[in-house]
Amino acid sequence: MMESNILIIVEGSKTEPNFFNRLSDVFGLKFDIYCLETNIYSLYKKMKEIDFNGDIKDVLSEIHPNKKEMLLKKFAYTYLIFDCDAHHAGENGTRTQEEIVFTNLDKLSEMANYFVDETDPSIGKLYINYPMMESYRDCDDYFENEYASAIVSILKLSSYKNYVAKKKLCSKHIDKYTKEQFSLLILQNLYKLNLIFGQKWNKPNYKEYSSYSDSANILSEERKLATKDKILYVINTSLFMITDYFGNRNGFYEGLNLQK
Repeated sequence: MMESNILIIVEGSKTEPNFFNRLSDVFGLKFDIYCLETNIYSLYKKMKEIDFNGDIKDVLSEIHPNKKEMLLKKFAYTYLIFDCDAHHAGENGTRTQEEIVFTNLDKLSEMANYFVDETDPSIGKLYINYPMMESYRDCDDYFENEYASAIVSILKLSSYKNYVAKKKLCSKHIDKYTKEQFSLLILQNLYKLNLIFGQKWNKPNYKEYSSYSDSANILSEERKLATKDKILYVINTSLFMITDYFGNRNGFYEGLNLQK
């Protein structure tokens, strides 16, 4: 069996592990998956307590001591996958929904600017899904042009999961997804990324992708939209973990295209 050299740190204990286990299978990778079992703001609080100066694996070991053995392994790549969850009230229960959202976006900005290096095992690279992991199936097919207009009101974030549950892709079990279908989902979100930054519904070139896909850059654009129109773009950035891992080696990135 292939030895894992990739650590994936995720929020939930069901949706994300199922998703990334299948993703690893179809792309021939091997992940160790650490489930935080709480949202990104709990991790933010822990990181803030140490002034963002410490090994992420030490923080995770403190949260779940029973998972320490996994974290002692040596990983070449470390990825953190979390929901935006901007509606999370936390300790801000008396504030308005809008105030809560922008306070949380500030916290996410600190996280996005810190977790920037997947090759540093003490840090890792953060991917934020807007508004949550389920954004990958906010569509009726693996690629559809309607995804270009997928948005969510910052005042309706709590009902997003129920909204997505009505989409046709939700009826397709993740264990049945093929490499080709995942590739279409990646491509669809690359198109969305280019729409956000370049106002074009097509795939950015690799140089553009490398610039646009920075988590802090995406968050900045999301914040601008939230400030102006009180909405967020729907985009699943966790799929970019695959494009970042493979890059354009052997033409991987260039090979992500719609079949004619």
